[in-house]
Amino acid sequence: MFTRTKFNGHYVMLSLFSILLVTSCQNDASKESESSSDKKVVSEKKALKDVHFDCSMVMGNDKMLYLKHNNSANGLGPVLSCNQIAAKDFTNQNIPAAALAACTVESAQENVVYYTIQEGDALVIYKGMANSKTFSQHLIIPLI
Repeated sequence: MFTRTKFNGHYVMLSLFSILLVTSCQNDASKESESSSDKKVVSEKKALKDVHFDCSMVMGNDKMLYLKHNNSANGLGPVLSCNQIAAKDFTNQNIPAAALAACTVESAQENVVYYTIQEGDALVIYKGMANSKTFSQHLIIPLI
């Protein structure tokens, strides 16, 4: 009834290779879905909340200016005082409407205006003299 046939070695190797190829393709698809879920987590981390400048923390005789966002803070340097600029006053100070926060700062050397804008995956802080109303890029804070 059953006859014995000879298998050619090439057919066996081809069959094994096909099985490995199919399994590796399935693994790539699962890796793709994992990486897309990782991207979703990263983009959720980049969502900004509560962005503002703060100089309430004291460092020696001076206060320290911080940009705070998402429960973290980045120090910008010592200041004598700082005052928040309301969003409705941005145009009067030559600050773009897209700015997330702005403040005026009195330091030992000069009076300065800071504002921050989100550009891609980073917060960019701009600095300008209070009386000139021209700004230059001061600091880039990557959003991780």
